[in-house]
Amino acid sequence: MVAVALAMTGCKPRTRIDLHYLPGFVPGSQSIFRPVRIAVPPTTGNLASGNSNVGMIYTADGTPQTPLVVADAARAFNNALIKGLADAGLMPVALDANPGDGKPPEGSDFLLTSGLEQLEVNKRFGTIQTVHGQYFSMRSVVRVKFELKNRDGAVLYSDEISGIENEPPNPVGAEVFLPLETEPAESLSVALSRAVGVLMLQPGFRAALPMRSAEATPASTPAPQSPGASPTP
Repeated sequence: MVAVALAMTGCKPRTRIDLHYLPGFVPGSQSIFRPVRIAVPPTTGNLASGNSNVGMIYTADGTPQTPLVVADAARAFNNALIKGLADAGLMPVALDANPGDGKPPEGSDFLLTSGLEQLEVNKRFGTIQTVHGQYFSMRSVVRVKFELKNRDGAVLYSDEISGIENEPPNPVGAEVFLPLETEPAESLSVALSRAVGVLMLQPGFRAALPMRSAEATPASTPAPQSPGASPTP
């Protein structure tokens, strides 16, 4: 769909999205593991390098208006993953390449590979005008395949995780919320941070790594909410 929309836009100017990681966005994902070394090779995928088209801003009549691009998307995700692992209490070691033998290099206990399978954000304006401006909906998706191996190269955990952000938030009963994020860059950064944080909560991932004792784990700080937003479940 993105490719078709881009073909329709011709030479319309593109908007570059700068992704950033939001520490502690997913409650319960920080300071939960013991500080073991985990090797992290570069993230792979079709969005590995250069500028990647990741979505579109559409006008109220559905016309593609502004293509959205991310530079070095895989590297941006890899940087976020390393920060997320460190926030979780681990000691990530960034590698220049994936080891040829599929085992963590000497000095590391685990090897975590990641493949970026989807990075997409689309913002669609509606016809309704409110006191806060023109109504819009926006959806961001970051989908990643993870694989964790031990020193022998045995797979301990393998799964696909998606971080999703929808704007505006779904209504609860008769209460309708305002958008938490209005910019595609922020929405996609939220989805990215959610994909990283959710990895730390996966039972299989947690079972494969040494956990800190409950007494040594600080109480998690809930993710910040905008006024009027429903609490994170």
